[in-house]
Amino acid sequence: MGAQDEISASNEVQVTSNEKIAVVTESDEVGFDKSELHIDDEAGEIAAQALASGPADAEVSRKVLRKIDLYILPFLCITYGLQFLDKTTLGYSSVFGIIPDNHLKGQDYAWASSIFYFGYMMAEYPGVALMQRFPIAKFLGINIIIWASILMITATCSSFAGLATVRFLLGMFEATISPGFVAITGIWWTRQEQASRSAIWVSFLGFFGTIGGLITFGIGHIEGSLATWKLIFLILGAFTIFWGVLFLLVVPDNPATARWLTQEERVVAVQRVVENKTGTKSTTFVKAQVLEALTDPKILLLGLISFVNAVASGGLSFGSIIIRGFGFTPLETTLMNMPLSFLQAVFTLMGGYAQHKFPNARLIVGSVAMIPPIIGTVLINQLDTHNKWGRLVGVWLLAGYPTGFMVLLGLLATNVAGSTKKSMASAMVFVMYCVGQIVGPQCFKAKQAPAYHGGIVAMLIGFILNIVFNLTLRFLYQHENRKRDKALEGKTQEEIEALKDESRLQGFDNVTDKYNVFFRYSI
Repeated sequence: MGAQDEISASNEVQVTSNEKIAVVTESDEVGFDKSELHIDDEAGEIAAQALASGPADAEVSRKVLRKIDLYILPFLCITYGLQFLDKTTLGYSSVFGIIPDNHLKGQDYAWASSIFYFGYMMAEYPGVALMQRFPIAKFLGINIIIWASILMITATCSSFAGLATVRFLLGMFEATISPGFVAITGIWWTRQEQASRSAIWVSFLGFFGTIGGLITFGIGHIEGSLATWKLIFLILGAFTIFWGVLFLLVVPDNPATARWLTQEERVVAVQRVVENKTGTKSTTFVKAQVLEALTDPKILLLGLISFVNAVASGGLSFGSIIIRGFGFTPLETTLMNMPLSFLQAVFTLMGGYAQHKFPNARLIVGSVAMIPPIIGTVLINQLDTHNKWGRLVGVWLLAGYPTGFMVLLGLLATNVAGSTKKSMASAMVFVMYCVGQIVGPQCFKAKQAPAYHGGIVAMLIGFILNIVFNLTLRFLYQHENRKRDKALEGKTQEEIEALKDESRLQGFDNVTDKYNVFFRYSI
C-alpha cells in the first residue's frame, strides 16, 4: 500500500467512526475546490472558513499575532514560572528549617523531593486524557488554583508523612501544565514561531528561580511567630491562587472562543496555523493513534531525552544543599543560587534565538547546550574541596541543561499530529520526565554529603546521553523527511497541489503526522 493509499484508508476509517462537523462553505467565491469540509476540531466552523479562505492578509495576520503575544504569552510565561517556583519551594525551605521541623532523617528529604513526581506520574495519563476531552484553558486554570491551595496547606506540615502527602498531591495537579502549554503553543503559533515562543515561556523557569531567590531572601528577614519556611509556602501559594483566577478569566480555549479577537481575526488566527498540519484540538479519542504513539521510535526517543534531562533537573533539587556544603551561610546560599537561575533563563533565550536563526538545527542547539553542564559537573567533582568559588562556577554552568528541555517541548508541539497521538506522546514524555526526576535525587546519597560525588556523576552521564539521543533523533527525522520527498518524485504539479490541499484539510481532520504526506519534521 502506497503513502497516498494509506492516507485515504486512514481518512475513511476516521470519517466513518468519528462524529464530524460538516460545514458548507462559500468555496465557489474563494476558488476552493471542495464544497464540503469535514472538520474534527474544536475550532469547528471557524476552521472551515479558514481553510476555504486561503492565506490570511499579511497585515491582519501580524495584528493578530501581536494580540496573541499580548494576551496568551504572558500567561504562559508567568504560570510556568510560578509552577517551577511552587514545586521548588522545598529546596528554598531546606535552608530555613523545614528539615528539622518535619523531623526528616537520612533519605527523607530526597524522598520528599521525589514523591512530587510520583503524584505527577500517576496523574499524567488521566490528566492529558481529560485535557483532550475538556476545554484546555479552563482545565488548566482550575488546576492552577488547586495546586496553589495545596501549596499553602504545606505550611501546616510537621512530619515526613504530612509533607510527603502534600508533595504527592502537588505533583498530581501540576502534571498537566507542561503538556498543556505544549498544546497551547501548537494551537496559537506557527511552526516557525513555536521555537521562539517556547523559549520565552520556558526561560521563565530561570527568571522565577532568580525571583524566588530574592523573595526567599526577603522572607528570610521577616521576624514573627511563623517559621520562615512556612511563610514561603503561604505567600507563594496565595499569589498563585490569584493568578489562577486571572488565567481562567483571560486565556481562551482556542481562537473560536477568544473574546479579544473579532470574528474576522478569529478566522485569521486559524488561517495562520493551517500549515502546521496539526489543527487546534480535537476531542475525539482514536484508539489507533494510541498504538501509533506507543510504537513510534521518534516519540520513544523524545521520552528518553526527557528522562536523561530530568535526572539532572532532579539532582538540582539538592542545589541549595550542595552550595551550602561549599561553606556558605543559609542566606548566602540563597544569593548564590540566583546566578544559576538567571543563567538558565539566558541560556534558554539564546537557544530560542539560535533555533530562530537556524530553523533546521533544533537538535544541534539542544546538543551544544549540554557542553557547559558537562564542564560544570567536572569542575564540581574534580576541583579541590577548598576551592568553593571554582566549584560554585561549576554549579552555575549546569544552567545550560534547560535549553535541551526547551528544544524537546518545541519538537513535541511541532512534530506530532493527531490529537490523541499528541496527548499520548505528551503523557509518555512527561512520565519519563517524572521517572528522571525521581531517579535524580536518589543518586544523591546522604552518606556522600556534602560533596555528593555519585549524584554529580549521574548528572554527567545524563548530559552525555542527551547528546547521543538528540543526534539519533535528528537522523530519524531527516530519514523520514527524505523518504517523503522521494515518494513525491514523478508526480505532476497538479497532483502535488491536490496533495497539498488534502494535507491542509488533514491537519483539521485529526490525521496523524504518519499519514499526512506533506507533513515534514522539524530537525
